[in-house]
Amino acid sequence: MASSVLTTGKRARQHGAVLQPTTRRDLERAGWRTTLEYRENHVRGLDGRLLRVEPVWTAEAERFDGPIVVASATGSSDHEAWNHLRAEIDADHVTARRALRLAPIR
Repeated sequence: MASSVLTTGKRARQHGAVLQPTTRRDLERAGWRTTLEYRENHVRGLDGRLLRVEPVWTAEAERFDGPIVVASATGSSDHEAWNHLRAEIDADHVTARRALRLAPIR
């Protein structure tokens, strides 16, 4: 009996490098859709001179199983933002909205 390359062994198949943090992967496996945004806050002195640049990462997650549920958190790094978001979701600090009703296109 010939064995298939796809079914041999007990290890899970993995395609390419895993780039995102485990917190994000765990949220997505639990049914959350996630996004990550980056911006910089430029802190300037009274004379207009740039004093420092503060990175701000915003992690957001949403679910559509019944009511729409949204959660958001920020951090100074992407890992910190994901960890804060997970804490918000675990503490049930999420915003629920009514389910969307889509009208047919005419």
